[in-house]
Amino acid sequence: MSIYIHLFIASLFWGLNVIVMKILLNEIPFLFLASLRVLLSCLCLYFYMKVKHIHREKIEISHVLMISLFGIYLNFFFTFCGMQSVKGVDNALINALSPSITLLISFLVLRNHLTKNEIIGVILSLFAFCLSIHFQFLSLKLGFYFMLLGSLCYMISHIYIQKNKLSHSFSLVFYQLLLGFLFLLIHALFLNQVNLSIFYHISFFYWILFIVISGIGFAYIQVIYMKAVNSIGALKTSFFLSFNPIITYIGSLLFLNEKIDYLHIVSFIILIISIVLANHSKNN
Repeated sequence: MSIYIHLFIASLFWGLNVIVMKILLNEIPFLFLASLRVLLSCLCLYFYMKVKHIHREKIEISHVLMISLFGIYLNFFFTFCGMQSVKGVDNALINALSPSITLLISFLVLRNHLTKNEIIGVILSLFAFCLSIHFQFLSLKLGFYFMLLGSLCYMISHIYIQKNKLSHSFSLVFYQLLLGFLFLLIHALFLNQVNLSIFYHISFFYWILFIVISGIGFAYIQVIYMKAVNSIGALKTSFFLSFNPIITYIGSLLFLNEKIDYLHIVSFIILIISIVLANHSKNN
């Protein structure tokens, strides 16, 4: 199967995961759900590494701590906290901002030079976000800021990996998931959010969705991401995965019964243009 088809399926998993989490947040406390999500992903990745005979490498504990703290614990804490009050459509738009925010962080932290097209792409994406909220900044729910913080923490972890020239290997992903799960579980226990009775109260269908989309799906995304980077390069890989918010948007309309806002559609078109511009500049 072509790597591009695999990337499309990975985007499908990534986009639908938001919908599944939104549904389950009505039934499960957010920190407990986040810890279950990370644990399931960790187990799926572990079994994949076992089947493929991928040996775990030794990685400096300080690196794992930093990446787990920002990339998993803080990312999932803020994201799941914000997801409770933010619509799936708005969630998709926040995720679509990630490439532009990454460019800004790379410029500010790593001093990476931004091309003219990248600068235009960043400006367009920020304009698209402002358009999607009707420029009503004062009326934004607190969940928006939590979601943005979660996205920021995730990107900081990737900037840390890049700055320290770490290999984005299966071992690194496995260790950060394992440690991130422990952080989330301890926090959930502290807030008394761990409730094992939910395993009996939630429908079997929802658990199947959770396992397939959030567990197996995440492991699939990681595997395809690394294969795609080796096959077509990190640039084209990130370009294809940047379209996963569109899946979330469509899923929000179909499964969460959210209303169509034509400004959201215009915003997505502008965001797609900004992503194409930013990637086109690097291809040249």
